[in-house]
Amino acid sequence: MKRLLLLSCLVLSLSGGALFAATQFDVTVGVRVNEDSRIFLNLANETWRPAGATEIVRRCPNPEDDFPVVAFLAYHSHRSPGYILSLRQAGYDWSDIFFQLNVNPRVLFVGIDRDPGGIYHNAWIEWSRTGRTDRYGGYGYGGYGRRPQYRLSDRDVVSLVQVQTAARHMNRSAFTVIMLDMGRRPDVYLARHWRERNGRDTWNRYDGRHGRDRNADYDRYDDRDHRRHDPHHEPYDPDRSE
Repeated sequence: MKRLLLLSCLVLSLSGGALFAATQFDVTVGVRVNEDSRIFLNLANETWRPAGATEIVRRCPNPEDDFPVVAFLAYHSHRSPGYILSLRQAGYDWSDIFFQLNVNPRVLFVGIDRDPGGIYHNAWIEWSRTGRTDRYGGYGYGGYGRRPQYRLSDRDVVSLVQVQTAARHMNRSAFTVIMLDMGRRPDVYLARHWRERNGRDTWNRYDGRHGRDRNADYDRYDDRDHRRHDPHHEPYDPDRSE
């Protein structure tokens, strides 16, 4: 009888663990987005791991475009996502925010060593004309207090961040992602890739723990700042040449 009870407890424990493992944290709770965007925003969170992601997504005027860039910049600048979002809400475009945070725009072109064409052609030409040959930040582009010489449109920045997010998540070069994308949006492409790998169509939003807000627990206790453990992260050095 005791053996039967122990066996039953073990089965229940394993079943509960499997159920818990099958659930996923969702940064988009309470935000109305389509499923492609929901999947991509959660993958962007897993890739760049900004602090307080759920609250940042809710505060973004356009979360599909804004949150991945905020997370990307927080990762590369070591500044808080809230501060970066406040700059955006103050009306600065993304090129100005890169400059204010002293983040070299070359991080947008990692893994892109030639003109990828398509919607990325103009950004590549602008980067090739200014960013690849000049130094960036307080020591370059005309000295302190001067605006950067390069100008990338907000749409270019968003698209390139999507490419970098997909490349890092899939462990492929950014150029390869662009070629595989074949004209589709990188966020949609990565969402489709995730579906194929996980065998389901939707991001699992709830963990079934009697309504407990797992997202709040995750944001409060998880060590989001993993950059010091990441061998691939290299803070920008203004004294280093291109």
